[in-house]
Amino acid sequence: MTSGATWRERGVLHHPALKVLLLVLTGAFIAWALHGQWNEMRASARDLQVEWRWIIAASVIVLAVYAMLIQSWRLLLRGWGGELAYLPAVRIWTIANLGRWLPGKVWSVGALSVLAAREGVSGAAAAGAAVLGTLLNIGAGFGVAVITGAEGLDTVYAGFRIGALIATAVFVAGVLALPRILPPVLGWFAAKRGLPMADKQLTPATLWGVTAVNAASWLGYGVAFALFSRGVTPHINSDPALFIAAFAASYLVGFLAIFSPGGLGFREAALAIFLVGVGAAGKGDAVILGVTSRVWLTVLEVLPGLVSLLFLPAAQRAALRGTK
Repeated sequence: MTSGATWRERGVLHHPALKVLLLVLTGAFIAWALHGQWNEMRASARDLQVEWRWIIAASVIVLAVYAMLIQSWRLLLRGWGGELAYLPAVRIWTIANLGRWLPGKVWSVGALSVLAAREGVSGAAAAGAAVLGTLLNIGAGFGVAVITGAEGLDTVYAGFRIGALIATAVFVAGVLALPRILPPVLGWFAAKRGLPMADKQLTPATLWGVTAVNAASWLGYGVAFALFSRGVTPHINSDPALFIAAFAASYLVGFLAIFSPGGLGFREAALAIFLVGVGAAGKGDAVILGVTSRVWLTVLEVLPGLVSLLFLPAAQRAALRGTK
């Protein structure tokens, strides 16, 4: 049983009462998001004609995107002097990915640090690569949303295009500044956590290479979502670029809602709003796509992590429990 001192040491987001409150608020938000769209969703559900070939194709693309993101994390590790074979990296990354379902989304960083250290890689480099990879991914997501569908999304929220352009400009400036900013930040983190300092520092070529991989991952996600949409609602036919933009924008909304496990509720509501706003789907179809894509992506996110946990040595599972 967790003591009061323990949860205070781990942070306020670990307080049991707060976790319950966050889940209640998330449930209330989901109910509000679906309010007034229930009849349209029921009518659309009666006409569903699931085509599994498209869903299977979409799933293969998502798994390929995961493979790209794992490689981008390895590139960041290598840039800091840490070498990690691909299969151990897959195991570590998929297990840490389960941290998306904890409020605050910070457990995954701790899991990456602990498991990578067990493989002989600098814990500071592993944690730094995880945080930096996430930041680069968010920035690349804004860029992809701007390029593929800012004009359409601007019809949903006035000023979206300007805001996304500003965010993208800040992101590019941040990538340019990272070689100067990272060394002192990483040194502070290593000293605070008692971790060994990384052997090397990242080069601009590594940073831009990882940024390109993250941008490609958003395109892959969007194409997979377009294929999934065709498999669930075959009568929907829209510009694939809009599906890429809507998926990227809604996923970012869910990710930035840090108190909601996996962005639950927020991602689905944003996706429905964006799809309807750009004319890609009616309200009923948009809600169905939000709910069914959540189930689909959850299975693809959780199942690899659970399989990896099953084969994780007992000593490493015990070490992971200490990061929660």
